[in-house]
Amino acid sequence: MKYYCYETDTAFTLCVDDVQDARLEAVIEHMAWRKADDKFLMSYPHHAFPNQQEKELISDNFVRVGQAVFESALNGFDWKKPLEMLAEVFSKSGIEWYIVGSAGDAVRGIDVKPFDIDIVIHTRDYWRVKDICYASFPDSVIAPFTSYAGEEPLEYFVCPLKYFGRLFLAGAMIDVAGDETWNMENRKPPYEKISWNGYEIYVDALELRYKIEIARNRLDRIRAIEAYMNHGKQ
Repeated sequence: MKYYCYETDTAFTLCVDDVQDARLEAVIEHMAWRKADDKFLMSYPHHAFPNQQEKELISDNFVRVGQAVFESALNGFDWKKPLEMLAEVFSKSGIEWYIVGSAGDAVRGIDVKPFDIDIVIHTRDYWRVKDICYASFPDSVIAPFTSYAGEEPLEYFVCPLKYFGRLFLAGAMIDVAGDETWNMENRKPPYEKISWNGYEIYVDALELRYKIEIARNRLDRIRAIEAYMNHGKQ
């Protein structure tokens, strides 16, 4: 597989070429990359980048870790180390953040293997988080932290988002998102607080996670959540 970036008059594009493994191709498609001929593309408008240096940073990082990004999604990864790294820097900075998706299940102790780590930042903190991530993990930024405000919002799972960025940190792909509808005061059902490795972390309500996995018909995760809920009732 080949990884590179290029620019046109309208966009900056990350490209994956020469994918020979059908399993990796399925992973790339699952991550919503656009297939064009024999390539997979992820494009961003130029205004997503404040300067050329940020384009060069993301290009260098993507070319260096692209293979590992998709292989980690295919083969699994140790979610604890990257999550602890994030918790440490966010805790020191007073950032309000929440885990959504299967990584939150894993934090609870549910027997699941996350595909990635999905976190949501309160909108008031989003640009501060961008600065923190670029300063603390510059070699891990693989997509611009940008705003879709005033544009067609990014569809993420089943919800629109105004803010989105991506890291590949300690072997894990981490989506960093934000939208007013996902803020603590607007979330229904509300986030639940979990104590994990000395940190207080907010995760999606268990009932919401259960409904989502039922809607997606992910039988292994449904069984894992049911086992956790049934164990708690004993």
